[in-house]
Amino acid sequence: MTRADRIGPPIAQKEAFAADRYHEQRDAGRIMPDSNRPGARRAVLFAVAMSAAATGAWAAPQSGGDDWQYSATVYLWGAGIQGETAGGSKVDVSFSDLISNLNLAFMGAFEARKSRWSALADVVYLNVGADGGGVVPVPVAPDANVRINIKADVKTKGWVINLLGGYNLWQAGNGSLDVVAGARYLDLRLDLGLGLSGPAHARSRDFAAAGSVWDAVIGARGHFDLNRNWYVPYYLDVGTGQSDLTWQASAGLAYRFNWGAVSLVYRHAEWAFDSRSQLDYISFSGPLLAAEFRF
Repeated sequence: MTRADRIGPPIAQKEAFAADRYHEQRDAGRIMPDSNRPGARRAVLFAVAMSAAATGAWAAPQSGGDDWQYSATVYLWGAGIQGETAGGSKVDVSFSDLISNLNLAFMGAFEARKSRWSALADVVYLNVGADGGGVVPVPVAPDANVRINIKADVKTKGWVINLLGGYNLWQAGNGSLDVVAGARYLDLRLDLGLGLSGPAHARSRDFAAAGSVWDAVIGARGHFDLNRNWYVPYYLDVGTGQSDLTWQASAGLAYRFNWGAVSLVYRHAEWAFDSRSQLDYISFSGPLLAAEFRF
């Protein structure tokens, strides 16, 4: 039984007539299909736009490797200075002595990175000066002493500059490895003045050891993640040039923040010179506390 038979002839005839009129007007162009009406088109476009927006919002973020990324680091290197002059005199200045007699210091680094490439500049400047004196009794005969006034003056000034370029060889979710190459500059001057004065005579002696060297270096740096925030940064390089040998190494522990990272590492840098230099070798070593700001 058809729907018209169930409803009844009069109603079925009216529906059939209305259907015929609709198709006639639609074919004549006086009635547009629902999908072509302006309101329908706007609804479809709105739905498509919302769908695309939702897809973009929930898609995985695109890599920012092609954009420049920068970081600036300020740090305090609790380094002592050890060395030896060509004449065999030892140089041993502890960090506590450096701090108590510090005139001026700057320690910082700046890095720029784009994709796998990076450039790094690291600068350390120290200006340390100390002086002191006293009176020492010197026996010259039984029950007879001569009082000698002693005065000493020590000054140390130095620059350590690292200029490096790097390329990322390995990057994973739990670490990274970059190869680095560049130049290291050392400019150091040690001045020692010693004065002796007594009743009959006075003597003074000044000693100075100074030198500056440029060296080419090559090495590696990177990090290993311990978890989402904690990681182990490491660095190692070796080189030569105007010095016989120079090398530098550091490793420690760091913690990530939204703005950057804070790290505590142990850093050692050393130079060995040839026989024509006033210094045989010099080294800086000690803990380093740093704050890195990324932007």
